[in-house]
Amino acid sequence: MSVAPLRKTTSKTSINAPYQSAVRDLAANEFVFAVVGPVGSGTSEIAEALEGLLNESGYDATILKARDVIEAAAKSMGIAIPGAPKLAQSVALQDAGDKVREGSKDNAAVAVGLVDLIRKKRAEKQSATITPGEAIEPDGARRAYILDSLRHPHEVALLRLVYQEAFCLIGVFCHEAERVKRLREEKYRDASAEQIEKFVERDENAPEAHGQKVADTFHLADYFIDNTVTRLKKMGGATEENKEWDVPDQLGRLVDILTHSRIVRPRPGETGMFHAHGARMRSSCLSRQVGAALIDSSGSLIATGTNEVPRAGGGVYGGVPAETASGEVDAESDFRCFVHNGYCSNTREQNAIIKELFSSVEELKGISMSGDLLKRVRRTRIGQLIEFSRAVHAEMDALLSAARSGAKTGDTRLFVTTFPCHNCARHIVSAGVIEVQYIEPYLKSQAIPLHGDAIVTDPKVWVRPEPGKAVTAAGKTPNVLFRPFIGVAPRLYRRAFLKDRDLKDSLTGTMITNFAPAEGHAVNETLRLSYAQVEAKISQVPVGTSP
Repeated sequence: MSVAPLRKTTSKTSINAPYQSAVRDLAANEFVFAVVGPVGSGTSEIAEALEGLLNESGYDATILKARDVIEAAAKSMGIAIPGAPKLAQSVALQDAGDKVREGSKDNAAVAVGLVDLIRKKRAEKQSATITPGEAIEPDGARRAYILDSLRHPHEVALLRLVYQEAFCLIGVFCHEAERVKRLREEKYRDASAEQIEKFVERDENAPEAHGQKVADTFHLADYFIDNTVTRLKKMGGATEENKEWDVPDQLGRLVDILTHSRIVRPRPGETGMFHAHGARMRSSCLSRQVGAALIDSSGSLIATGTNEVPRAGGGVYGGVPAETASGEVDAESDFRCFVHNGYCSNTREQNAIIKELFSSVEELKGISMSGDLLKRVRRTRIGQLIEFSRAVHAEMDALLSAARSGAKTGDTRLFVTTFPCHNCARHIVSAGVIEVQYIEPYLKSQAIPLHGDAIVTDPKVWVRPEPGKAVTAAGKTPNVLFRPFIGVAPRLYRRAFLKDRDLKDSLTGTMITNFAPAEGHAVNETLRLSYAQVEAKISQVPVGTSP
């Protein structure tokens, strides 16, 4: 896909609003992209495709690798990284990355190294001299830096704090079967299946706080793409481009959104997930916030749900109009955990089971339940028990809300911010929902092992249910599709789709193709100066005179 080239325009805003124009002249005109995805998903391939699209659209794009940061740090710490075999090299890089985070006592340490690389690359492009402690301010030229790849949530937090709205995280999804195939047949052909599985598990969610946590990092993305289809395929003895590989189209849409080079509107799934995200923020659960949105076959919203304590009379606490003059829920009749209990009942019950186990088994009696031992026991499946929570889960709340209103739940789609647990999964299937899309993984869920007869995760083998039929017209047994969400994430939704500029000529009604700068909140309006410096600059000119 070829993205629309950027256009230089003279807008009425720049003519009639000199103060605003003076501030916009301070725009950094830089983007910082980062890519995150589990091993085998092809993050480097995505970074390279994005680099080409950005260069095509008028940006000077550069890829910077986290691996280079880790290798440089490893060298300074005297840590050797072997050249072969490939898996041993990757494991050594994992070890080195962990030591970098642990040694610095900051899990964002690798991101700090990437920030330094961005600064050095900007100085190189501007032929500027680097002086320690002094800023290398952007010169206004259109540039983009692509970071390949992030492995820890703290890295995302730091980069967002530094680059604010100029930062965009791309989450790369790839079906597990395809990832494993790539690792076994291409990248780590000299490794055993057991070695690869252990490596993948560590990459996804290492037990140490300073370890790799791709699962937790992935769901923080602003935009999700699917890289399951391989870019190259073998035809006979030759290798050629796969026409089904649509990553350039997916990335091209993101570039169009961020650069405002054409009008892009939300897809139904993106709106569905945005509703789920809004519902999520109603939750007061001490463990996590989850939101769900039930959408009918025409794309209309039926109901939303959040994980919250159920309330007599229907619904959940905080989900009905307040009965006080202040608009707040009366604390005397609000029995959510944060108001009354002050603790999580599920965690307490888990610990009570552990205590009972140690006091009941003769061989375990007398062993002190120290903090470290309790942590280790809680990392077993005892710590994954979920049935003692007081909250109704978001998916259940949405389905029950629909039922109370008399809406049909058959032939619907459910958008949920977190993968459903096994309790919710069986009710989702029973309610007639045909598809579930989610963002965050949920490692405690046993939905697939327990209900693999009714649930599939691969769209290629999905047999869509037909209302009221146990077998489809083609004689196949239907199933419910659980798949990761792809597209504009809720965190980017407002910036991507809010109309904040003129789209038509007010006199003729003709659509504008050379869009003016935003009148309100632009997609990327990061300035190259701090707000304190901007204050000083525009305050030099008295109000009432032209700057």
